[in-house]
Amino acid sequence: MKSVWRMACLAAIVCMISAMVWAEDAAPKTASKTPLEIDQTIINEVKERQEIMSNLTYLSDVIGPRVTGSENLKRANDWALEKFKSYGLENVKLEPYTIPAGWERGFARMKMVEPNTNRWLAVASRAWTPGTQGKLTGEVIFLDATSQEELNKYKGKLKNAIIMRSKPSDVRPIADIGKPRDPSNMPRRRPGGGGSSPDFMRSIDQFLRSEGVACTLTDSAKPHGLLNMTGSWGRGDRGTAGDPLPSLFMSHDDYAMLYRLLTRKDATPVKVEVEIEAKIIPGPITVYNTVGEIKGTEKPDEFVVIGAHLDSWDLGQGTTDNGTGTSVVLEAARTLGKLAKEGIRPKRTIRIALFTGEEQGLHGSRAYVKTHEDELKRISMALVHDTGTGRVLSIPLQGRTVLKPILEAELVSLKELNVDITTGSQGGTDHLPFDGAGVPGFAFRQDPAEYYLTHHSQSDTLDKAREPDLIQGSQVMALTAMRVANMPELLNREKPEVPERKNGKRDPEKKVEEKKTEEKKAEEKK
Repeated sequence: MKSVWRMACLAAIVCMISAMVWAEDAAPKTASKTPLEIDQTIINEVKERQEIMSNLTYLSDVIGPRVTGSENLKRANDWALEKFKSYGLENVKLEPYTIPAGWERGFARMKMVEPNTNRWLAVASRAWTPGTQGKLTGEVIFLDATSQEELNKYKGKLKNAIIMRSKPSDVRPIADIGKPRDPSNMPRRRPGGGGSSPDFMRSIDQFLRSEGVACTLTDSAKPHGLLNMTGSWGRGDRGTAGDPLPSLFMSHDDYAMLYRLLTRKDATPVKVEVEIEAKIIPGPITVYNTVGEIKGTEKPDEFVVIGAHLDSWDLGQGTTDNGTGTSVVLEAARTLGKLAKEGIRPKRTIRIALFTGEEQGLHGSRAYVKTHEDELKRISMALVHDTGTGRVLSIPLQGRTVLKPILEAELVSLKELNVDITTGSQGGTDHLPFDGAGVPGFAFRQDPAEYYLTHHSQSDTLDKAREPDLIQGSQVMALTAMRVANMPELLNREKPEVPERKNGKRDPEKKVEEKKTEEKKAEEKK
């Protein structure tokens, strides 16, 4: 009997030991992973199991363009929400805010009448402008006015006119687009309708409306027939439906032709037939940011925010602006979510956000900053991907020079990905509301990769995406987020004041003072 009892005890002990060994083997060995090893885990996970192109293909081909306030954008919000959940993110939700008006594009047609070349011109409605309420034939007029006195000369002459308010843009050869310009060779262009005074510009708009103008034209300023797009709702709490004039973007090729016809020697009147269908939808209209997070283990109430904008324009598919950034953020979410499931969690919470309303003026990120106002002091960094499909070249620190040595020491694995830390600035996207609120907010500087051709145009389509570059961008995004989330302290918020300027240039004396201050600080540290 004793023998049986001993055998039973021995068997129980063996089972307990086996279970402990199995549990130890099965448990994620987070303690054994160094920061460099976590970096390599992230890099390899993205390289070997990425879903970038499958997500980008679905967003581009199935959902399509995503104008703020549209049904397509809401579908994209809901799709991204489910993606976040499937990747294991927590607190996944749609965060609402309102816009004062929506807008729907219809058709836009313009045909030459005089001279009668029988040509259709390449045009597209400017967003948040109305239609013409039918077909109109009118004279094309170049409005050359820089003062109220010059403007008054057009009184009584603009009924049903199609107005050009500036000379054709200086469009560079495709091979030079995206490259820095030599300032000494920059063209000086005096815009018709000129004057930079906002009051005068508003007086022009009021004058054109009162004179019964049919529509205005804007040069798309892109080569080879590409169109451009922008536009937003009017001022105030609600959209001003009916207030704006109908307005068209025209291909540079056609715009330059009209200008040549108007300014040639012994020019005769130039007439076109135009018809625009577009609709401003009075609001308020509720739109959403899609948000999720990976909860931090030690400092869950401190945050690193990574994001991109989900909305787009609608002449193409919205692939490079900004389906590519969206797919990079989704891949970073997938990768970090997978690591979290394996026990490799960040010390701070990583918040992942897909903003909307960016194209109309950063409205989604502004709404996020306002909604999360109480958290701003606890956000270490906000990092955004939004200049197309090109590989990440650097992380500009928006002038936060104090962070350069800190992040260079921390983000050592970025050298493997050929990414630099610089003190320069990047503008025009969703890091700016964070930066303006005192949060270190950064946006990647990327290889142009034809971005200035494709963005906002009918050429913003899936075939322009470069998978290897998006893989690299996803690696940089995920790695940087994890590293900053694991740093001992929040990033320093110190930001030097912008030096005074003389004749539009930085004061060289201020530059010298800054250099001396930096050298003194370095000497003190030694």
